[in-house]
Amino acid sequence: MADYKKEWFSKSQVDYFSSFVGLWLSCNSWYNFHYSLANDREHINKVKSDFTNTNKLFKEFDKLFTGSVTKEQKSLFANIELLHYSLNRKVLNAPSILKPLNFDNVLNDYSQKAVLTAYTSIIIKNAKTRTGKLKAGINGVDFGEIVFVNDSRKVFAGLFEIIYQVRCLLVHGDLEPTDDNHEIIKYSYLILIDLMKPFCT
Repeated sequence: MADYKKEWFSKSQVDYFSSFVGLWLSCNSWYNFHYSLANDREHINKVKSDFTNTNKLFKEFDKLFTGSVTKEQKSLFANIELLHYSLNRKVLNAPSILKPLNFDNVLNDYSQKAVLTAYTSIIIKNAKTRTGKLKAGINGVDFGEIVFVNDSRKVFAGLFEIIYQVRCLLVHGDLEPTDDNHEIIKYSYLILIDLMKPFCT
């Protein structure tokens, strides 16, 4: 009997590049219908700044970010943390953004993209003791290995801008199909599907 384990193993790998594009089309359809603005950039800015219950993406993110521990929260936190590590392994630059895409350089207000001081970190450095507990006086949200600022609006806006810029790089053909970039796409996909699933299924 022939041994085809390598061939079948290779075919079993998920192509997150194409899956992410399909998922983004779903997201694009939602915000185009929901807000009906002039262009994509206006829609992205609106999604990033609408913190009312009508923004279903933010509503789900805020629920998980500020809520009690659930398997959904653990999944989201793990995927965001893995996206953080993926972005740090690869310097990813978007044409319209001055600094590399990562959680140390989030751009919450896109109109300020040309201002270096508009890029801020949403990660609190050196926030934990040697035993893994949050240090006294640290107001952060513990994701496990990293600690984010305790501001769901700021974290959501920065995260969504990163995912959108990753989408732009992929769709416009500027993202090389490497293993490192596939990891970035994978975790962008998993985060977005976690946030969209409650109102798309």
